[in-house]
Amino acid sequence: MLNSLSIKNIAVIDNLEINLKNGFNILTGETGAGKSIIIDSINMILGMRADRELVRHGAEYAFVQAVFNADGRVIEFLSDNDIDTEDGQIIITRRITSDGKSTAKINGCAVTLGMLRDTADMLVNIHGQHDNQALLNPSKHILFLDEYAENETILSEYKAKYRHINNLKAELSANSADEQEKLRRMDLLKYQINEITSAKLVSGEEEELKNRRDILENAEKISSAANEAYTQLYDGGELRCAYDGLSVAVNALSSISDLNDDLQNIYNSLSEAMYSIEDNAHELKNFAETVEYDEAELNEIEDRLELLQKLKRKYGNTVDDILAFCENAQKELETILISDEKAEELTEEIAKEEKKLKAIAQKLSKTRLDAAKILQKKIENSLHELNMEKAKFSISVLKNEDFSSAGCDEVEFLISTNPGEDLKPLVKIASGGELSRVMLAIKSALAGKDDVETLIFDEIDTGVSGNAALKIAKKLKQLACSKQVLCITHLPQIAAAGDTHFLITKNVDDNSATVSVTELDSEGRITELSRIIDGGKPSTSAREYAKEMLGIV
Repeated sequence: MLNSLSIKNIAVIDNLEINLKNGFNILTGETGAGKSIIIDSINMILGMRADRELVRHGAEYAFVQAVFNADGRVIEFLSDNDIDTEDGQIIITRRITSDGKSTAKINGCAVTLGMLRDTADMLVNIHGQHDNQALLNPSKHILFLDEYAENETILSEYKAKYRHINNLKAELSANSADEQEKLRRMDLLKYQINEITSAKLVSGEEEELKNRRDILENAEKISSAANEAYTQLYDGGELRCAYDGLSVAVNALSSISDLNDDLQNIYNSLSEAMYSIEDNAHELKNFAETVEYDEAELNEIEDRLELLQKLKRKYGNTVDDILAFCENAQKELETILISDEKAEELTEEIAKEEKKLKAIAQKLSKTRLDAAKILQKKIENSLHELNMEKAKFSISVLKNEDFSSAGCDEVEFLISTNPGEDLKPLVKIASGGELSRVMLAIKSALAGKDDVETLIFDEIDTGVSGNAALKIAKKLKQLACSKQVLCITHLPQIAAAGDTHFLITKNVDDNSATVSVTELDSEGRITELSRIIDGGKPSTSAREYAKEMLGIV
């Protein structure tokens, strides 16, 4: 049940709160008073698209809050999604900023619009004044039948299998590409693989080659510098070298190093330096002996680097990229080579899955046929109660050879509104007022099949007047015995049937317009019904008729 609705900064609504009641809630008001804005606000709570144009001029954001009392599956659903509820209370908020950013929360937890819609679908069922158009589209009729048949589980199973088969068919189609194109692709892949593998690439070799090239190009300079360093460090000939000087110093300190810790540390450091010079000097000498300009080797390196550069231009920025390209090419080639075998496997799998799909579709068809027999009778009986006593209603369920995402059935509503007429498609027969009554009859039948506690009807009375309006009022009143019903109406017959009546008014001054909602007392209801009856300032006769309709003496 929807306990309260708070609206802030939406269109001409500044700050509005409606405390709704159980039973039959009526909302009336002049054309343009703001009834449609309240419906837009409710749609925001239901997870519909929120347009930033709804934000009141000059405001930074628009905000809607709805407070529900609920139990059963919606509480379990929220609990499964880690949203706590206390005493069955559910608070849904939706906020949209002037730049179009939207946020939604359930009991303070941020949720996606998908999550919001799934939750709201278990709380509210809304019928807008344009929803009758769904009845004029035969492809939508199957949705009503499936809802009544409670086909959600089997439909989910069917659709999952249907998507799986379509994916398999897409894979088979891609696998069975033009044979000549496959041959051309294979030739290209083989050439690329051969070009890369024949190069015998090694990860990291380019850097090593460049280092070796630098050494060969500077061989004379390196050899000269290394030999000079060796001479200065270790073998100075007649001249004293660094090693000789350190050796003399170490020998001089050896006799006194044990007299003092500082001297011992100096002695040890100089000894280590002497041995380090010796080791490095020998390494320099050995390195210098290996450095020799080799034109043939340099040419080989240049040729190798040129080959690497050529491959990089074609296959990647580094040797590792080239090797990865080769690996992927080999995998693609293997896939093409086994494509015929894969195609056969896919064909067999598709055939098996289509048998399973057919079995599920047959079960789905049976549930629809069984449900159609009951639903069409319920709708027909409701139409009789709604001043269409001679109407006949039938639900046609025909099988197709082809499968669609909804099964293999074509569902269409058929109606005969006058005695002696054959049943014909609803789209060709029903008037606007008749469509409203058919929709109400469907909603009445569906109301007992779900756990939704709140039903909202936005101008269900379109195209209806007189006795038909009285029958609609009676049907809505009947629905309100087991559900909370909210109805926006222009008809006094329906307004008089309400348990609670709210008046929507728009107040306009020189600078702005604001909307207010007032719960009417007995006198207020008489005045509002009189206005609706007279279409303007209520007359004495209109007031008396209003009292009569309300049963007030």
